[in-house]
Amino acid sequence: MDRTPYQLAFSVERVPAWSCPMCRAGFLTLDAKSFVRKETAASLREHEHPVWEPDWIRYVFSCIFECSNAKCKEPVACCGVGQVDLVDYEDEEFGWAQTTQDRFTPEYFQPHLLLMDIPTTCPSEVCDYLFESFTLFFSDPGASLNCARTAVEAVLTDLGIKRFAVVKNKRKPINLHQRILLLPQKYKEQVDLLLAVKWLGNSGSHDGDKPTAADVRITYDLLEHVLSEIYEEKGKKLKAMAKRVNKKKGLLK
Repeated sequence: MDRTPYQLAFSVERVPAWSCPMCRAGFLTLDAKSFVRKETAASLREHEHPVWEPDWIRYVFSCIFECSNAKCKEPVACCGVGQVDLVDYEDEEFGWAQTTQDRFTPEYFQPHLLLMDIPTTCPSEVCDYLFESFTLFFSDPGASLNCARTAVEAVLTDLGIKRFAVVKNKRKPINLHQRILLLPQKYKEQVDLLLAVKWLGNSGSHDGDKPTAADVRITYDLLEHVLSEIYEEKGKKLKAMAKRVNKKKGLLK
């Protein structure tokens, strides 16, 4: 799916094309009457600074979005932070001028948005970890990555990959890296992708550079492909279709 809209902030006048998490057919529209913003205490104190500019302003906000689909109309609560941007524009009379525009960045949605396509046959436990990742995506990329990593563990368990080994008569857990390498030959093309998700997930809990939303989006790209291949077998179906076309050497009847 196209995750570009979920990288964007919104204004009261314009909301990105965020899909309704319930029906997936409509888009979220802002209920302007529900929108509340308030300047933070720290931002208010900065007004006294001698070189204060409007783009120093910082807000917190809350609001309700509603699905545009008349058959759905699902309400979605949202809260987050905002700021004021200085925007240059060309005035016909005075030439270039400057105005201000409020911009708001969500940190939480309830219900959570759906940030990747998940096959309908995907196990519920895998979905639950992914949904938790979606909930944390806007506020805590590191925790969001950790949940995506745990979803991989759940996929492996669903595929029958063992979680423990007996060493010297003691039951010891097998780490995720080794479990991925235990995947059977039919999933060999997914091994590198799952290892990449593992490494990204590890970064969510280790010290060092903090993960960003971009890292989570990469993880979703990888997982979206892996889940499609495992639970929908799209690649296998396309290869079978190509084989039939090649055998016919033309149109299929």
